[in-house]
Amino acid sequence: MPRPRALDHVILILGCVVMLGPPALLLVNGFSLAALSTLAQPTTPRPDLWQMLATSLIIAAGVAVLKTATSLLAAFALVFFRVPGAGVIFPLLILPLFLPIESRIMPTILVTDALGLLNTYTGLILPVVATGLGTLILRQQLKQLPPEVIEAARLDGAGPWRVFIDIIIPLSIPILAALLAFFFVLGWNQYLWPLVATPSAPERATVVSGISLLRIGSPASLTLAMVAMVPPLVVFAIAQRWIAKGLAPIRA
Repeated sequence: MPRPRALDHVILILGCVVMLGPPALLLVNGFSLAALSTLAQPTTPRPDLWQMLATSLIIAAGVAVLKTATSLLAAFALVFFRVPGAGVIFPLLILPLFLPIESRIMPTILVTDALGLLNTYTGLILPVVATGLGTLILRQQLKQLPPEVIEAARLDGAGPWRVFIDIIIPLSIPILAALLAFFFVLGWNQYLWPLVATPSAPERATVVSGISLLRIGSPASLTLAMVAMVPPLVVFAIAQRWIAKGLAPIRA
């Protein structure tokens, strides 16, 4: 027997309250224009708000672009080439999914230090890029592509690079846009890694990690937390159409 329409609406409303309640309370009780103007002025050891926003945007954009690009290339190679040892390579690629950066913080910081990447944007971005989530998703998407399309391109004399540029990328735009949005938010929300990867460069603080430089519960910390939530919301609002398309199978 179908549920009453009223019950469906009640469930949706409760879900909205649970998800939007904390940000709404933060906006009402925590956001302060006076605190925002205070954050715009740098102090020791905190940079100003604009520098934190710039650092966060660089990290988020770098993680999104590099993670999506490497994932697409890896998925393309695994699906359309006879890669020796592919059965071993793919599990190794997705292994970091079970080992988030917080659980491998010590070896990661040691390797980053040995490469001379501490206190740099490169050191803030590359360790976050090293997961196989994008490869896992794109591999499944590309496997749904009809093999006749690739075979027809090869009969026309198209090489692997032309197939990649002219066929794979155009057909993958929705899922690529969805991954870019997801990985942007992943890079933006990094908290622990920016703290430990910039031991002598406080000017590299992000909006999220900068909250730790303020007194917890102060108007400035609550205002900064509110500011930190805005870019991910904007990105998902812009990319929601692509995200919905990215969930659908690839169609040639």
